[in-house]
Amino acid sequence: MIYNYYLGLGSNIEPRLNFLQSALKKLAPYGRIRQKSSIYNTRAWGNTQQDDFYNASIEFDSPLNPHDLLAAIKKIEQEIGRRESGHWAPREIDIDILYCRNLTMREAELTIPHPLISERRFVLEPLTELEENLSIDETGIPIRDLLLSCQDFSPVSKLDIVW
Repeated sequence: MIYNYYLGLGSNIEPRLNFLQSALKKLAPYGRIRQKSSIYNTRAWGNTQQDDFYNASIEFDSPLNPHDLLAAIKKIEQEIGRRESGHWAPREIDIDILYCRNLTMREAELTIPHPLISERRFVLEPLTELEENLSIDETGIPIRDLLLSCQDFSPVSKLDIVW
């Protein structure tokens, strides 16, 4: 079985672009990147007293079930240099499973779709770029409409960076 995932990637420690590119390379053995969004410069969310992030989303097909993909992601984050430094702390790389087509999970270690998607403009902008009609939950509301009604008004700027 092949799972169709949407992943969010972020970095706010330099070199941010290199960390995002490294994440893509390290994800490659675990599946196929179908598409990737532009990179967006975004303000930190939660703990705003830190540097801006580069954020992006990818559509990713993988034979790994969500738990195995999460384990692979944690390994990749450590290989890139991420250190556990607390909730909403600066990070070299952050990779989140945002959504998996036709799958819902609500467990202590993993919730799909990610429970804060609709509250985060830095997640919604890149996802909308990938597939604006994507509906991530039982409401059937497309991502583009979640973006239009999002109450997070933090600046999110699409960058002209090829990655």
